[in-house]
Amino acid sequence: MSAALPRNTGAGAATPGRPRGRGPAWLVAAAALLAPWRAGAAPPRAAVQLEYRRAPGAERCPDEGLLREEMARQLGYDPVDPEAALQAKTLVFRGPGREVHAAMDLHDAEGSITWSRHLVAYNDDCRELVMNMALSLRVALDPSLNVPPAPAPLPEPALPAEAAASAPAQPAWPRISVGLAGAAVFGSLPETTVGTALHVALRYPSFSLGLEGHVQWPSRVQIDKGRFASTWIAAANAIPCSQLRRLFACAFVSIGVVTSSSTNIELVNTPSLWLTTGPRAGIEMPFSDRISVQLYGDLVLRLTEFRIEDPSTVFWAPPASGGLVGLRVDVHLSPRREAPARRAPLARGTEAPH
Repeated sequence: MSAALPRNTGAGAATPGRPRGRGPAWLVAAAALLAPWRAGAAPPRAAVQLEYRRAPGAERCPDEGLLREEMARQLGYDPVDPEAALQAKTLVFRGPGREVHAAMDLHDAEGSITWSRHLVAYNDDCRELVMNMALSLRVALDPSLNVPPAPAPLPEPALPAEAAASAPAQPAWPRISVGLAGAAVFGSLPETTVGTALHVALRYPSFSLGLEGHVQWPSRVQIDKGRFASTWIAAANAIPCSQLRRLFACAFVSIGVVTSSSTNIELVNTPSLWLTTGPRAGIEMPFSDRISVQLYGDLVLRLTEFRIEDPSTVFWAPPASGGLVGLRVDVHLSPRREAPARRAPLARGTEAPH
């Protein structure tokens, strides 16, 4: 028997008819064509921690979900990662009039601010503001855009530690408003009459509690030829209200007295208790941070009885319900302390108070 020859199975084994150490020509060409495609198939992705806060007065603005959803839509992926070294801190707060502001900072792993922006929506549109925040963060985060970092801010005078660590000044609530109203009143007295009211309220961003002194001026009822009776109402109203942007809805309770008089008729039951309740709704139109106008309507539901009568005859009794349409001018005595447009950077490891 002849001995078996050893076989060379190593990678460098030569194949008859082919140059040693070279693969098929088509394989080399395919690799060359696919190399650029493979290099661009997986572009770098940004990762960031996201802190989204709404200051008092901005509670009705969208929450973090809309900002994160819009960032993911623009980038093509969700960049929010709780373990990321980069941190985005955002704060939404109200400014004067109908302004809504957003302050945004990017912090690196050492806590230093590498990027900062301040945005304003002038039409009280928080959704538009959040969409613009997402666009700004996308430009700052997307590595493919190669956006250079923002220039370093100019040096500023040193601030006390308390000021450096504080967020923008929060609005001062409640606000105090004083108003004067005029109204056309129907159903409470024999004729449609004029009513006037002095209104004082404590106002919060979406709620108010008002007290109102209300007078319905005298209305006459004719008894017969040459004989008249006159009636008027003085009352105090408690009015809690809920407000959404310019619209508001309230409930009121009114307590007071109805006084009737006549020069030539002996009337009874004068004065009488006036007790009513009902809803109020209307619209508020601000002219400035200090002055606004309200147009409103009341449905008045009477809870007590009163009549205009002498010992033998009832001359007039009111219906169970009535109403009024009023116009009031409010003056705000304690305007909000507006948040400044610029914030001092937070010291490393320091958080702004919520």
